[in-house]
Amino acid sequence: MKHLLSLIALSTTVVLRAQTFTTYGTGQGLPNLDVRDVAVAPDGKIWVATAAGIASFDGTTFNTYSVGSHPTFLNDDTYAIEVLDNGDVWVGTDFGLSVLQGSTFTNYTTANGLSDNEIKNIKQAPNGDVWIATINGATRFSASTFTAFGSPSIPFGGTTHVAFAGNGDVLLSGGLGGMIVFNGSTFSAVTTAGGLLSNRLRSIVVNNAQERWVATADGISVLSASNAHIVDHETVFILPPPDELNPITDLVIDAYGRIWAGVYVDYLVTVGGVSVYTDGVWDQYDESDGLAGPNVRRLAADANSIWVATSTGLTRISDINIGVEEREAASFRLSPNPASAFVDVSLDQAVSTTVEVLDSRGRIVIGARANGQRQRIDVSMLQPGLYLLRVGVQSVRFVVER
Repeated sequence: MKHLLSLIALSTTVVLRAQTFTTYGTGQGLPNLDVRDVAVAPDGKIWVATAAGIASFDGTTFNTYSVGSHPTFLNDDTYAIEVLDNGDVWVGTDFGLSVLQGSTFTNYTTANGLSDNEIKNIKQAPNGDVWIATINGATRFSASTFTAFGSPSIPFGGTTHVAFAGNGDVLLSGGLGGMIVFNGSTFSAVTTAGGLLSNRLRSIVVNNAQERWVATADGISVLSASNAHIVDHETVFILPPPDELNPITDLVIDAYGRIWAGVYVDYLVTVGGVSVYTDGVWDQYDESDGLAGPNVRRLAADANSIWVATSTGLTRISDINIGVEEREAASFRLSPNPASAFVDVSLDQAVSTTVEVLDSRGRIVIGARANGQRQRIDVSMLQPGLYLLRVGVQSVRFVVER
């Protein structure tokens, strides 16, 4: 709805297509309207955690996994979901962790090393480790071993979300303790004393400049790569008075570098939706635009869509991509996009610079050096999915498809 921008500025101005909202409910195969989390798998499937089990969605059909269909599944009341690089599906419940490998679930609890059985979020790090946010701390799974972290490393309130910085730091959203930073050996925290709007966090995303966008109970705080405060966004979503502060439920970055935020408040009124930050302006969308409901829980981004998990269904916001044949960045042009065998990088001027391709988890999968104004990159060996092409300090996202 409201204030939809028709133009987006890169190095030049290009057309931003009108968004399309598609909502899925039980009539379309969703196991339950109460969707708590959503994740994009390496193969492009969408996975959701609901109050009645989990499900995968291939664009046409939902395939549900529940205790009824898979008796080894830990519990149908699920809250977090992540699909690893190898295709394993990790599911968080209030009773522990359930891991789907093929068609078999294996379950883990505090008896196996979890910091708590009440799981809030699961994310795989670029190095392959899996981090689990729990109500009483955090857990790292590395080299087939669970390592639990709790007080005093993790303040009271546990953790709600996990993100990863380019320098290898793990960024944990503290339920009450601000942004908790793990550098591989020690923990530290950034709180309201360091500029955060609130110590109650729900999510963190890191952009290409390594800025930390921090979702708090009172809006978004942006920190630098060194965790210094830069700016706040207190009005992401316009709410009716007196609900002026924005409780941010989740943040995600889309394929073109834009920040999407989920907002939900249930105090004097029940209202919420999603907003997208483009060229210094927040544009908001709600039920009147096609969202399943105001209670936005989690967001996920694939190559062309934003997926919105709500308490009343799942919504896909699509047709938000910028020209699929070609996209221009500040100092180079990449084509084709999507690509299957190769991409051509055309620089504005003849220079010697690094050219790198990074996967969706930030790992460099191709490295080259451009000498001149044109460089062809072979992407035929890459798996289909979303990638980042980085030339010097400039970058652009592109899609590999077969």
